[in-house]
Amino acid sequence: MKFLLRLLAVSTLLLTAVSNYAADTFEGKISLALSGDKKGRSQNMDYSIKGKKLRIDMNAEGNQISTIMDMEKMEVLMLMPDQKMYMVHSIKKPAEQVAEKAAQSNVEIEVTGKTETILGYKCNQMLVKDKGTVTECWLAEGLGSFQGMGSPAEGGKKSANAAKWEEALKGKEGFPLRVISRNTKGKEVYKMEATKVEPGSLPNSLFVPPEGYEKFQMPNLGGLLKGLGQ
Repeated sequence: MKFLLRLLAVSTLLLTAVSNYAADTFEGKISLALSGDKKGRSQNMDYSIKGKKLRIDMNAEGNQISTIMDMEKMEVLMLMPDQKMYMVHSIKKPAEQVAEKAAQSNVEIEVTGKTETILGYKCNQMLVKDKGTVTECWLAEGLGSFQGMGSPAEGGKKSANAAKWEEALKGKEGFPLRVISRNTKGKEVYKMEATKVEPGSLPNSLFVPPEGYEKFQMPNLGGLLKGLGQ
């Protein structure tokens, strides 16, 4: 249970990176492959978008986790299939805190003008530079804005490299189909790449708890969120 709560806290911080989500954005599912774990493990993630709702399905440390964000209600819902339970948490205050932090960020952003076609989508390259680290982002046109993600890198802890580029994408048009972070020595420390893009209508049932799931009363996450922000 500690792992699940930690993952939810991380997801809450990262999923709230963008709050000005357009209702007329892409609808469908984007499958992502992530690496950057110290133990050399990789993770697969499905990122489903419908209107102002977002769902992330992933397997982390043997746990199948589904996280749903509703931008109208400003709340995040986490499903726990093994326990057939779900938790709901307001993200209004964390979203305001993340937005304030992003506004104070001093990262350097460079739009290179380079383009590449990934999975049939034209992508524009953007570099995010911070204290010698460089993150290369390829943003696809026609897929709406990126809403952030709960990254499993560093064993579930917040990845500094991932957090910087996620903050930098706030308010930017374009969904990252490839992201590569390199440290001050030029070594790759994190990679995210889309493996499939499936546009199409998604059922409303995908964004609510399945029938038979019981609501779990979530403990106060204030301490966890505060600790992750240090």
